[in-house]
Amino acid sequence: MTRATRSYFALGTRVTLTVEHPRPEAQLARGAALIRDYENRLSANLPSSEIARINQMAGVQPVAVDPVVYRLVREAVLVSRSRAGFNAAIGSLVQLWRIGFEDAQIPERTAIDSCRELSDPDRIELDDAHSSVFLGRPGMKLDLGAIAKGWIADAIKQVWQAEGVPSGVIDLGGNVLTLGTAPHADRRWRVGVQAPFAQRGRPLGVLSLPACSVVTSGVYERSLEARGRAWHHILDPRTGYPLETGLVAVTAVSSLSTTAEIWSTIAFFNGAQATEQLVPPGLKIGFVFISGQRTVQLSSNLADAFELVDDSYRVVTPD
Repeated sequence: MTRATRSYFALGTRVTLTVEHPRPEAQLARGAALIRDYENRLSANLPSSEIARINQMAGVQPVAVDPVVYRLVREAVLVSRSRAGFNAAIGSLVQLWRIGFEDAQIPERTAIDSCRELSDPDRIELDDAHSSVFLGRPGMKLDLGAIAKGWIADAIKQVWQAEGVPSGVIDLGGNVLTLGTAPHADRRWRVGVQAPFAQRGRPLGVLSLPACSVVTSGVYERSLEARGRAWHHILDPRTGYPLETGLVAVTAVSSLSTTAEIWSTIAFFNGAQATEQLVPPGLKIGFVFISGQRTVQLSSNLADAFELVDDSYRVVTPD
């Protein structure tokens, strides 16, 4: 077996793929091709993507898409209808603020209110028989930024497993999925939890875990500096403005990267106590909540898997 790594920019972030295989370069190429293909299909910022075509036909007509794309959109819409924080219908607000792009701005209140009214996931019609999606009002836009990387990571894992890859790491910039056993004596993977606002790659803690997905949502990666403050990119569809919260990051741990990505957003919106009540029975998922006061709160199932390595933070337990 040979281990190889490839790192490059895609999906708006730094992507790093590591694989162990008799022909690792072929598996890295398969992973890169999947990323390229899905980015071309799913990015709301590419006019030729299937998501862009859905958005362009908002209020006009349904758009039939590839069944794989349809399954992702369907999952995103159904989760959005629970109104727990995750909302794939927030695209018009995302495009209005443009946080993370050079033309980012603080919009006028009237424009925010107009886009907020276009963020209702109940106005999205799904047709399973024809794999078609219809956005019910002109101006509505899908945005799969809070789920697409998880979906892509799971797809790469599935391909690698079919090719007999015994061990690998899929790192899609804040979305890490490990495969097989780690090259450590205890066979567990070490995944760092990024210290907010610190240099990328500097952890505040390290999780020691079997193969799984570790996904972090945070307010520190993309922001707009204006009017004497930083406006982060996690928008609240209820207000149309960046979410007001005492949290700066939430890490979710699950077997599926799609699940971890969805729940990192839900947990960010709801906080530790409420999230615990929202997790359905039988769903195995863990959380790391990081506050602006430099505290770290762990779900009980991660308490023995986490090691704090930055003493400027402290681990707290619920009252």
